[in-house]
Amino acid sequence: MRKLSAPTTGANAQPRLFLRFFLFYFIAVIIGVLLAFRGLLPVDPIAVGMIQLILLLLSRLGALLTVTGPYLLLLTAIKGFYDAAILFYFTRMAQLGAIGILPWNACFFLIAFTAVIFATSSAQAAWFVFLHPERDLRLLFSTAFGRYLIATLLYSAMAICFYFLWPQIYALLG
Repeated sequence: MRKLSAPTTGANAQPRLFLRFFLFYFIAVIIGVLLAFRGLLPVDPIAVGMIQLILLLLSRLGALLTVTGPYLLLLTAIKGFYDAAILFYFTRMAQLGAIGILPWNACFFLIAFTAVIFATSSAQAAWFVFLHPERDLRLLFSTAFGRYLIATLLYSAMAICFYFLWPQIYALLG
């Protein structure tokens, strides 16, 4: 039988990790929509920016933990459920005529962009753990961790931008 995919190498590991986290996120969103239909996922629309910030920062923290794989998958499921609840809430508001299509699009694209950033961040954290399995002070003082810390600062800056952007979008929604 012919194998359709090439083996995982260093060159294609990060895209495959990204795909893994993004597919798991997508599955969690589908389950989250089903749970939101039943009213099991309440959402506070004011706190969306803060929760997106916290989830992104927690995904970057995954590189320092010893149980990174299950932690990042659980965090991805939580983000998927939360995003599904947000989208369900604002879609319901749009269907009822409380908001227009442009504010709904702003909400949707902010959620989609944070999902891509989150999946990329989780894939980088998992890749960092794979490349550097030691968890001691040598890791904290290594140049690889310095590069990871700089990338973490950039992701944190993007998450803070989302945090400050959300009240502007919510003002359009309300």
